[in-house]
Amino acid sequence: MSGVTAVSDRWQPLDEFGFDSALARQAGVSLVMFGQPHCGACRGWHAQLPHWLAADFTLFYVDVAVATALARRFELFHLPAFALYRDGVFHCLWRSAFSRGEVGRTLAIALAAPAQEEP
Repeated sequence: MSGVTAVSDRWQPLDEFGFDSALARQAGVSLVMFGQPHCGACRGWHAQLPHWLAADFTLFYVDVAVATALARRFELFHLPAFALYRDGVFHCLWRSAFSRGEVGRTLAIALAAPAQEEP
């Protein structure tokens, strides 16, 4: 399977030190997941999103137990939380029910809406 990227390899880790610069370099649509390893819902989203999203979505993961400054910056109180970026610019905080159909539907709605200000 040379040259084939495993689904789990789609997640790129981020922390507060490289967060802004990594996203600024991204063309297209990026989804940032804020979670923790001990969060059951976070593990479910982390496992399924790569299967549910097209390969042209770039996926980033922030462990808020380590990157606490980002959790404060985005005013996160519930996990997992998601931030949607387009061409390196914040677009919105995103929420969806945990299903392939709802993920696709809510992402389409979010991307069709005007961009919001970052919290």
